[in-house]
Amino acid sequence: MRSILIVSLLVLTVSSSAQEFGQRSGLRGIVSKKERPTLLNEVEVSTSVAGDTYAQAARTVTVITAKEIQELPVNTINELLEFVAGIDVRQRGPLDVQSDLGIRGGTFDQTLVLVDGVRMNNAQTGHHNMNLPIPIAMIERIEVLHGGASRVHGVGAMTGVVNIVLKKAQVKINGGYRVSAGSYGLQHHGFNAGKKIGKWGAQIAYQRDQSSGYITNTDFKSDRFMMSLDRAVNFGGTLGNLSLLYAENQKGFGASNYYSSSFPDQFEATSTRVLGARLNLKKNGFSYDLKVNYVGATDRFELYRETQGLAGFNADQVAYERNEDGIYYRASTGDTAASWYGGHNFHKTAAWTANTHGSYEWNPRHITTVGMNIRYDEILSNALGQTGIIDPVEVPNWPASYTRYQDQLNMSYFAEHRYSDGPLRITAGMLLNQRQLGSEIIVSAWSPGIDVGFKLGKLSTLYASVDQSVRYPTYTDLYYARGNAYGSLDLDHESAQNFEAGYRRGVQNNIRYNAAAFHRRSTNLIDWVKFPGNDTAFAQNITNLNLTGLEGNFGYYASKRKDFVRSIVGSFMFMQGSTPEVEYTSLYALDYLGAKANITVNNRLGNGLFLKWAVTAQDRVGTYESFTTGEQVDYAPFLTVDAKLYWAPVAGITRRQIPFQAFLNINNALDQYYFDRGNVAQPGRWISTGIELRFR
Repeated sequence: MRSILIVSLLVLTVSSSAQEFGQRSGLRGIVSKKERPTLLNEVEVSTSVAGDTYAQAARTVTVITAKEIQELPVNTINELLEFVAGIDVRQRGPLDVQSDLGIRGGTFDQTLVLVDGVRMNNAQTGHHNMNLPIPIAMIERIEVLHGGASRVHGVGAMTGVVNIVLKKAQVKINGGYRVSAGSYGLQHHGFNAGKKIGKWGAQIAYQRDQSSGYITNTDFKSDRFMMSLDRAVNFGGTLGNLSLLYAENQKGFGASNYYSSSFPDQFEATSTRVLGARLNLKKNGFSYDLKVNYVGATDRFELYRETQGLAGFNADQVAYERNEDGIYYRASTGDTAASWYGGHNFHKTAAWTANTHGSYEWNPRHITTVGMNIRYDEILSNALGQTGIIDPVEVPNWPASYTRYQDQLNMSYFAEHRYSDGPLRITAGMLLNQRQLGSEIIVSAWSPGIDVGFKLGKLSTLYASVDQSVRYPTYTDLYYARGNAYGSLDLDHESAQNFEAGYRRGVQNNIRYNAAAFHRRSTNLIDWVKFPGNDTAFAQNITNLNLTGLEGNFGYYASKRKDFVRSIVGSFMFMQGSTPEVEYTSLYALDYLGAKANITVNNRLGNGLFLKWAVTAQDRVGTYESFTTGEQVDYAPFLTVDAKLYWAPVAGITRRQIPFQAFLNINNALDQYYFDRGNVAQPGRWISTGIELRFR
């Protein structure tokens, strides 16, 4: 299998001599040729506080556009990110059910997730960071910043950042409807609409995904809803923009073996709500940005499933009932829950954040930025936090109460200065974070960093960066103490020094490519570990871990509409780590991707018919304990193939030329049997078909 990965990388390297990025929004054939396409070189990316364009960035950054999203065989965000080699998407459940996201060998808690600048990282656990309430049709692009970025984005951005940028309303009414159905009772429905109404641009969108499950107890149902408003503002000649956002996600899913194979019949239900406001202003070399937002979330975890089946799944063989004595009993099998099990885990988190910064351009060579970020979050729970702080609070619609509470305050102060002189561009800065957990003493952490770029020509850049990044433990890391898992209040924050050097050729004559070498030195890594002869997992600051790797990406888009090969996009990553010999089994930090490669090709078949197919290969370092044998098993490398066959007539359908697409998706076409997480088997071949309509 390693030879397959090497061959894949050679193919990517040979193919990287061609790429084009001049994309028009919408389905094929519905946008006037006179409309100027969006150029990747000009896309703004969040690699510094002051902002950069893709061509200027002195970091490795990947951009996934709305057009690429539309053409891929995906319905959800986590499926999209699978096609980026530098990202490790460890799925417990498919189709955005539950995914852990890591970048360059980082764990799920070390990657920062943003939605239009709103921090989505959950203070309870990073397992919920991808509970994103955004319908996929509302995404303008996804930016992936590879490597630590605490200096720019604050604590939590220890190994990378995923920033989801949303679309803006157009002048005329526009929107769409998408429906699909497939294997295992899969159903997908999506609707969105937007229009300028007076000075305001208004948008609304909804998406539902559901399935009866590919194996027992993997059923799920997920609903997403969002609406947004934005408008231009003018305060005495100071121009800017004001935007408002509300988004919500409700999700429930059978969690077979998700967190422990000792209890296979688990269930989880989560919700996420986002309220956000953003104001940015510019005048005479000065720019100002203010973001204020609230992110609330709930989580119900049933170690012994009580919730009935979703999306047509009959849960009689797995679901328990709670009798009058508080005992969980399954009538179909006669099983009774363990005597120590007193009920489900309930958690409710809330986070309020205010971020503000101002930049001043002294002259074309110098730009200075200063700002601060304040984040306050709290948790109500019956399992996490301290007791005796609050009176019991009833959990709505359940015979349970929140009895524990904890809060924390994070304050960050940051400054950045950029110097440009001809081909040279240097951006350096520092962030100081101060964190107080409850009434404990304040803990401080520094995150300095510097990025250097040097243009070799109009579109070719050599770049290098050094960054120190930080993450604090979650409430689960600190307080969890049920079943066979125990957190620790003695955990320190973890940190990493990130080094990177690379070369990027911007878009020119349909060509773009990038290659970079990186190294990360991590200290006090927070991990869950098991010791020999003990099935209990403990949260600990484990030994240091050093990772060194090579990463690259490329893409090609044909300049002629009738070319058979419309596009080729690919990426690769090799990584190797070193750590002292240990006597424990790591559940997360030491199970990183050693190699991953992806290539995606879009072929024009004629008469409006297209085929987009992708090959992904990966090889994971580390082991897991087999539930059936009790022995440590190496993660097996695997290769998957995904494809989308779609028909998009150039003139649309009907006399009004309604944009139209009919499609057939085949995921895991080779029916590969594989694991992203130990003992949690992923779906085999999954087929779905549907249509998409757009109106304007």
